[in-house]
Amino acid sequence: MQTYLKSRPIWIQLILFIGMAFGLFLVFTILGTFILTKLTGISLLQLQDVGKWDTNNPNMIFFIRGMLLTQFLGLFLIPSLLFGYFSDPSPAQYLGLKSPYSNIYWLLGITALLVSYPFVEYSGILNQKMAIGGDAQKWMKSMEEDAAKQIQFMLSKHTIKELVLNLIFISVFAGIGEELFFRGVLQRLFIKLTKSPWLGIIITAILFSGFHFQFFGFLPRLFLGVLLGVIYWYSGSLWTAILAHFLYDALVIVVIYLHPEMVKDPNTTLVNPAQLGIMALISIGLTSLVVWQMAKGSKSRYDLVYKDDDVSKDEFSF
Repeated sequence: MQTYLKSRPIWIQLILFIGMAFGLFLVFTILGTFILTKLTGISLLQLQDVGKWDTNNPNMIFFIRGMLLTQFLGLFLIPSLLFGYFSDPSPAQYLGLKSPYSNIYWLLGITALLVSYPFVEYSGILNQKMAIGGDAQKWMKSMEEDAAKQIQFMLSKHTIKELVLNLIFISVFAGIGEELFFRGVLQRLFIKLTKSPWLGIIITAILFSGFHFQFFGFLPRLFLGVLLGVIYWYSGSLWTAILAHFLYDALVIVVIYLHPEMVKDPNTTLVNPAQLGIMALISIGLTSLVVWQMAKGSKSRYDLVYKDDDVSKDEFSF
């Protein structure tokens, strides 16, 4: 009789999943870098200084997108699917790749993410004003600037072709890959570990935000992580969170496409901070209302979701 990973203690599952993700990502990164270097003639040394990336070199953007594909496959998609396969006789069901409890959750999930946009933007402004001081802040600022330059590089070309490619390599890859990794696997494990859906969702959201290594964008990503976790939990379907994540990122990309000045200055806002503050209050109210509506009709209960996850008495047997 086959023993699935979901019957193992949580600490074993976490170690195996993180180890699997790290190992596969390392292999894919080595192979991907080798292949991309051969195809483009660009070495990793040329990529070290983000400020010197040549936006007119098509091989440079090809290399960057190739590395995004490598990350998507090696870190997010394949480890998550493999873990689901070894965890449950129905991997898709385990990962939440099933229909929501009701079709209304498609609309509610999308609505929740879209109406949260002003609050997310305002929390980003507040996050920017947080000061730590010393070398830590300098390091964080440097990380933030490098990340901003990478995004600026990706979004620097304003053509329909580049817009479509950015939607695929940023919105689609993040929507599918990050949701499988963080919500499909990690959130499920942390909810089981804490026996609390909300606590598991928050822990996962903290990891989700921290993963991006952008301190000055930590709060908005934390809020988005919580909201995506809530959408998944209450709808019972990871597809709703994937769609919401994709549409949110797509909205940001399209807004930047329509307002190219935002590429040169990421801190640019379409409305002044005072107006945005009022919009943020309305936004959080509407978001809470949508989440309440989702919770009211949800069938998700801890005992029902984890009823088949009996822990084996022998922690080390497989």
